[in-house]
Amino acid sequence: MLQSTLSDLLARWPTFLFIAIRVLFIAVAFEAAAWFLGTRLQKLTAPFASLGGERDARWRQLRRETLLKTPKIALRTLLYSVALVLIFNVFGLPVLELALSIGAVALLFGLALMPLMQDIAQGFALLSEDTLAPGDAVEVNGIQGTVERWTLRGTWLRDREGRLVVLSNRDVRQVVIYKRAVASEQPKAAFDPLKNK
Repeated sequence: MLQSTLSDLLARWPTFLFIAIRVLFIAVAFEAAAWFLGTRLQKLTAPFASLGGERDARWRQLRRETLLKTPKIALRTLLYSVALVLIFNVFGLPVLELALSIGAVALLFGLALMPLMQDIAQGFALLSEDTLAPGDAVEVNGIQGTVERWTLRGTWLRDREGRLVVLSNRDVRQVVIYKRAVASEQPKAAFDPLKNK
């Protein structure tokens, strides 16, 4: 019994080796693609990351990290998903059914999370243009106030009466900037781009 199992494994050894080489090739190819496309994305976002030189150093650092990392994370997630499907194909799993199932689940989650994704996309656009930052005196959609807090999901404005108005970033359409906060005026720890994603 043991001898037949051993001879079976030895007979299949070239097949296992070929599968391992294919899996390794897919992993290396997709990692190289992620690295290459990631560096291209970083070059595209670098000019936006250098805006706002007069702002607080901590805010500039958080803003730069968010601008450079967010597209790379999205790209890697997409590429690794495709690579995983290809690896399943190498092992002989039914890829078409798997891809359709994953696509259907992703579509359902995408539809359910559409408002959140709109918030993050608009927040990323606002961040890349350095439109809003904590401490700015602004008018957003006709509401005047000072930006108290800002994330990729929302903008918190403190109006003249002291009320806190929270706007989803997808609702931020018209921004009038009365005064931009500079490093000495900017509130500490008021900007957290990754919190409440």
